[in-house]
Amino acid sequence: MRKHVHDWNTPANAKIWSPSLEALPREQLRRIQDEKVAGAYTYLWHRSTFYRQKFEQAGLGPDSVRSVEDLPRVPVTLRDEWLVDQQKNPPWGTFSPLQQSDWLERGWMLFSTSGTTAAHPRSFRHTSFDREMWSWHGARALHAMGVRRGDIAINCFAYGTSVAFWGLHYALNHMGIPVISGGGANTERRIIFIETYKPTVLLCTPSYALYLGRQMQEQGKSPKDSSIRLLVCAGEPGACVPATKQRIEELWGARINDDFGCTEVAMSPFGYTCEYQVNRADGRVDTHFMEDAYIPEVLDPETFKPVPDGERGVLVVSNLFSEAQPILRYVMGDWVSLTREPCPCGRTHARAIGGLAGRYDQLIKIRGLAFLPALLEDSIRSQPEIGDEFKIEITHVNDMDEILLTTELQPGASMEDLEAQEQRLSRKLKGSLGIVVDVKLVPPGTLPRTEFKAKRLFDLRDRN
Repeated sequence: MRKHVHDWNTPANAKIWSPSLEALPREQLRRIQDEKVAGAYTYLWHRSTFYRQKFEQAGLGPDSVRSVEDLPRVPVTLRDEWLVDQQKNPPWGTFSPLQQSDWLERGWMLFSTSGTTAAHPRSFRHTSFDREMWSWHGARALHAMGVRRGDIAINCFAYGTSVAFWGLHYALNHMGIPVISGGGANTERRIIFIETYKPTVLLCTPSYALYLGRQMQEQGKSPKDSSIRLLVCAGEPGACVPATKQRIEELWGARINDDFGCTEVAMSPFGYTCEYQVNRADGRVDTHFMEDAYIPEVLDPETFKPVPDGERGVLVVSNLFSEAQPILRYVMGDWVSLTREPCPCGRTHARAIGGLAGRYDQLIKIRGLAFLPALLEDSIRSQPEIGDEFKIEITHVNDMDEILLTTELQPGASMEDLEAQEQRLSRKLKGSLGIVVDVKLVPPGTLPRTEFKAKRLFDLRDRN
């Protein structure tokens, strides 16, 4: 892994941190990937009981996987397989090649996914080597977004066992960017930090970017006139949802970037936006994949066979850099379509067309039509009279799916003749979505806010 670390301390040029990795011809990139795939497979074969058994059950031997071309021979790994392994072999399971002696000698930190139970938390150990890789990968991604020496960052992600706060924190340290740690502060204190210390980069979820900006406005302060010039958002697809992106950028007078990963297999940035993509005139935002650190595959969700570039499938990821989690073919499950055409920014790595649209298991069917939450979000937030917060409830009544959208009005909007406003919005949403949506308008501040991943879609049909 260290063999293919280029431009460690500082960026090679003003646009691309490491052009010898990020802008190299794809045949040269493939050779790097081949070496790393072979190394990861050998490491897992000898150090992971879970993967050794998985490989042997597939008829694979210790030298069966030596290149990217051999990867399809490896069965995919599902999240539930790890959960079962951890329950049978607490507390860590046997899938990680990291041994207890490694953890005690050079352990860094424990991370845990959201949504786990107290009895069986899905937790993952990482080492000081992983921390180094996280910091370097994160620095490369932030450099692509336009973060530079002279910036000051305020990090509003939660201070805890989530990867987001720590990955961004160490990346900024690697770049020499001073950090204001807002993870343990409340919104009022974060506003004071912005006013007093003049940070230029805001790091948070898209939902919280809207909430923080509106709270400033309620205090008579203008986010657009603040020191913030750039937003780095993660945890939700909002930075690549056109209507949400537009709202946040208009609110702050600053460009919003997407930083994408997951606790299980893509701890440092797997996907990230560049300055060219966030400034596109057509509204589409593609997300770069860091292919010297990961291999993305787009597969059919039923057969797990590859789909052609440009067609949508589920994302399967191999991690090629981690000491603790060098996982091959983990099903992240996000809907995505790939292009391998070079980006005008100069990078040659694959991109997710229009970003990541949400997880396959979040795909819902309403009256025979399939929707992802990001599509619903874009249609709703494209209506200028609708506020930032909304809730969608789907029920099944008299053999028919019913959709109720409860949404706030914009601050200052008239609360008179709500029925006429609701009917007008219902007609507009039917035109954009192709289905009837009942609308209930409520005053600003009615619906709950969160600085974490927001849940706005509630499928209640199983309860009927």
